[in-house]
Amino acid sequence: MKKYCTTIALLVAALHINAQFKPFDASLVPESLRKHANSVKREERLELDVKSTDKAYFKVHRAVTIFSEAGSDELDFDYYADQFHSLEEASIEVLDERGNKLHKYNKSDMGKMATGSGLVPDGKVYFIRIAAPSYPLTIVTDYEVKYKGILNYPSYKIQFPQQSVENSVFTVKVPADNDIRYKNNNCKIDPLITDEDRYKIYTWQVKNMPALEYEEGSAGRMGGYSAVLLAPNKFELDGYEGNMSTWQNFGLWYGNLSRNTGNLSEERKQFFRDMVKDAPDESEKIRRIYSYLQNNFRYVSIQLGIGGFKPFEADFVDKKKYGDCKALSNYTQACLNAVGIKSYQALINAQYNSIPVDPAFPQNGFNHVIVCVPMPKDSIWLECTSTTNEFGVLGNFTENRNALLITEDGGKLVPTPKSKATENVFSSNSTIVLKEDGSGTANVVLNTTGEYRQQFLESFLEQVKDEQKDFIVNYLGFVQPDKFEIKYEKGNKSAPTYLNLEIEKIPDFSAGSKMFLNPRIYKLWRSALPKTENRTQDFFFPYPLIKNDSTRYLLPEGFGPETLPKAKDLKFEYGSFSTTYQFDQSQRVIISTARLILNEFRIPAGKFAATKKFFSDVLAEYSEKIVIKRL
Repeated sequence: MKKYCTTIALLVAALHINAQFKPFDASLVPESLRKHANSVKREERLELDVKSTDKAYFKVHRAVTIFSEAGSDELDFDYYADQFHSLEEASIEVLDERGNKLHKYNKSDMGKMATGSGLVPDGKVYFIRIAAPSYPLTIVTDYEVKYKGILNYPSYKIQFPQQSVENSVFTVKVPADNDIRYKNNNCKIDPLITDEDRYKIYTWQVKNMPALEYEEGSAGRMGGYSAVLLAPNKFELDGYEGNMSTWQNFGLWYGNLSRNTGNLSEERKQFFRDMVKDAPDESEKIRRIYSYLQNNFRYVSIQLGIGGFKPFEADFVDKKKYGDCKALSNYTQACLNAVGIKSYQALINAQYNSIPVDPAFPQNGFNHVIVCVPMPKDSIWLECTSTTNEFGVLGNFTENRNALLITEDGGKLVPTPKSKATENVFSSNSTIVLKEDGSGTANVVLNTTGEYRQQFLESFLEQVKDEQKDFIVNYLGFVQPDKFEIKYEKGNKSAPTYLNLEIEKIPDFSAGSKMFLNPRIYKLWRSALPKTENRTQDFFFPYPLIKNDSTRYLLPEGFGPETLPKAKDLKFEYGSFSTTYQFDQSQRVIISTARLILNEFRIPAGKFAATKKFFSDVLAEYSEKIVIKRL
C-alpha cells in the first residue's frame, strides 16, 4: 500500500511539473544561441505539398523568441495574396517571457488592403503589427497558403542576420514525375530523400545553429546567409505551361507571354519612322526613341497576378503613357521594331547589392525587365523605367549582373556591362571669398555624371527649398549655408549646377588673429566604413566613382597662410586619393585640389580591412587645417 501511494505521489508530481513546463520559456534558450542574436527560431515546421504543376499547399508553423527591440521585425506579419496565392488560414499567438499565452490573433483580426488599382486582377495584402508589452517574448505563427498556379516555390530561409536557430524542419512533397531542383546558398545541408507511392519527399533539418552578426554593406538581406533555393522543372501559371529545367526553356515560356503584345498602329509606326528618318546611324535612332520614352511616359508598379509577368500591349501603353518595367520595355521594343531595329527584353534581378543569378541553376530570381539592343561592336542597354538615366547607361540598379535575354529561340543568359568609375563622376569647383570676421560667400560649380547626375535630377534640383538645403548639407556634406541659390539649365541633363552660398562662419574655428580652415567647404568622403573584425561577407559600395575638387580661398586683405597641409598621394588595390595645396601670393588665393577614385564597387571580405584603412585616411585628411593669420 505504501509503495502504491508513493507511485501515485510521484505520478501526481510528474503531472504537476509537466503542467508547469512551458516549451517556449525564454530562459530555456541555450547561451550558445543567444550570442549575437536578436531573436531565435525555437521551432519551425515548413511543409510544401506539391500536387501538380499548378497546385500546391504551403503550411508554416514557426515559434520565434524575440530578445529585444532590435529583433522587432519578427513582430510584423504580412502576406500578399492574388489570383495564384490565397491565404487560407492564419493565427498568431503572443507568449510572455515564461511562455504563457498573452494574446491570440486570427486572420479576421488582420488588416486587409486591396491592391492592383484595376490595372490587373486585384490582390489583397493581409497585415498585422504585434504590440510588444515587454521583452523577451515569443511569437507563434501558423498559416497556410494555397497555390493555384506555380512559378516559384518558397525558399527555405534558414536564418536572417542576428537570428539563431534551435530547431527547423523543411519538408517538400512533390510528384516523382515532376521533381524539384535545389541549391544551397551559404550552407552545406543535404536533404533526406524518401519515396512515398508516386511522390518524393525531401526533408531538411537544422538544429542549434548560432546567429551570425549582421555585416553592414553586405549583399541583400538573404545574399550572404543560409538558405536553400528551390525551383520547379515543369510549372503552370494562368494556363501557361512552362519548363524551367534550362534557361532556354524558361525564356521560351516568358516569350510566349509577350507574344502579340507589340501591336502599334501603322500610324504610330510611321510616327517613329519620321522621328528617326534623318538620324545618321542606328545608335542615334535608338537614342531618339529612348529620349521620347523618357520625356513622355511614367512608371507604375504592377506585381500581382499574371500582370506581374505579362506586359500590357504596346498600343495600351502608347495611349495611356504609363506602364511597369515589363510594359515599358515591351513598348520600347515595339518602337524599335517599327524602325527596323532588333532588340530583346531582358529579365534581371535589380538592386545595387544583388548577387547575379547562377548560370547553373535556372530559377525565377528576377524582379525587373530592361531592353538590350545588339550592335556590331557592343550592345546598347536601356533602362526603360527611368526618366534620368543617361542613354545606354544602366546604372548600379542592374549593371554587372546576368540578364536573361528573351530571344526567338528562348532564354539566353548574358552579362550586363560592369560598372566603371569614369561613368560616375562628381566634380566641384569652388571659389570662396573670405571676410575678416570669418563670414563669406562661396560660388560652386558642380558637374556630375552617371549615378551622381541621377541623384541630382531625382532628389535635388526639382525639390522644394527645405529639401534642397537638406541635400546640400546632409548628402553633399557642405557647411550649413545661411542663404543659398541654385541655378541650372532645365532639360539639359549634362549642364552644370551652380550653387551660390552665403555662410556666416567659414573657418572651423578661430584663435586670435588666426583662422583654421578645412581643406574644402564640404566633405569629399563623409562616413567611416563599418568595423572589420571577423568579416566574412563581401562589402558593396553603391557604385565605383571619381570625385574631383578644386577649392580657391580668396583671403581678406592683410591675411596670408601660416600652415598648409602636406600633399597626399594614397593608394590601395581598388583606388587612390591625392591632394595638393598652394598659395598664389599675388592673388591672395589658397588653392586646394583633391581627387578620389574607387574602381570597384564590390570588395572581397579579405580585402575589406585595407579598404577601411584607406577611407579612414581619406576622412582624416579633412581634419587637417589650412591655417591663415593676419600678417
